Amino acid sequence: MGISKDNYFKNFMLGVTSECMQVDTRQLNSEAILKLLSAAQNQISIISRQLDATIFSKQDFIENASEFIRRTKTSNIRILVHDTEPIVKNNHRILNLSQRISSKIEIRTICNDYAQFNQSYLVADSIGYIHNIKSDLYDAEVNFNDIDKSKELMETFKTIWELSQQEAEVRRLCI
Repeated sequence: MGISKDNYFKNFMLGVTSECMQVDTRQLNSEAILKLLSAAQNQISIISRQLDATIFSKQDFIENASEFIRRTKTSNIRILVHDTEPIVKNNHRILNLSQRISSKIEIRTICNDYAQFNQSYLVADSIGYIHNIKSDLYDAEVNFNDIDKSKELMETFKTIWELSQQEAEVRRLCI
């Protein structure tokens, strides 16, 4: 795309910028995710096949997630993945953070009813989102102010969340 990641989402504001953007690189996906996370106040909801470590286990994401969950008493992060084994086996940084602050971050395994679900997305405060139609590609739609689409994504997320469960290995408490 040729646009510096430092400038691409610079003027985008959660709940204000309604422009729908298409992104197609890992760098721009990561930048959109960080911008949404840093602007959110209450809830981040993530659904992903394996929670791409090249984005979600990077230090800048973990620092922003840590800041987010400390922002307010009610802020939380909910994550749905198809398989927690790679997250546990590779010592994914979000797993470590979730174990330290288990009341604010929860990771669940997507139930078998949704085993074929192959989208990934992050929704910030039910207002803004990044949505990858195919979880294994970086082609995504980003919007910082689309309540209707965010609500639609959240309805799917909530349905899957309620049917899914937390695995024992991700619940392990650090003592």
